[in-house]
Amino acid sequence: MSESAVRGRDLFFGKAQCTACHVGPNLTDETYRNLGVGMDAEEPDLGRYVVTKAEKDKGAFKTPTVRNAEQTAPYMHDGSVATLEEVVAWYDKGGHPNPWLDDKVVPLNLSAQEKTDLVEFMKACSGPFPPVETARLPVD
Repeated sequence: MSESAVRGRDLFFGKAQCTACHVGPNLTDETYRNLGVGMDAEEPDLGRYVVTKAEKDKGAFKTPTVRNAEQTAPYMHDGSVATLEEVVAWYDKGGHPNPWLDDKVVPLNLSAQEKTDLVEFMKACSGPFPPVETARLPVD
């Protein structure tokens, strides 16, 4: 990894608190969270709430993996964020305030260099997917 990506890794696992949600081998906790994306719309997408009807799930969407994120633009559940730089800016500002905003989404106060380093680490999390061994899959 580049020096910038190494600094970004340190931020990811430290000051930026990314591992509050992006954890484990897949860099995701597989849960649903409200980041405030689209919650300022006249009729916001209520996300997981549509399925569970639990108030806490309003505007919550599944935490994606950081692995190969560089290859999966646009970002957020609605594709409203075009670049990883914009993703980092979204988190840096603490999402968009709303009554159901996840308590782990807080302003990060990152410097310009820290934002760049974090993006470089996310890009470094890209690589080839392991081959799928079809002989091991169940057959009808």
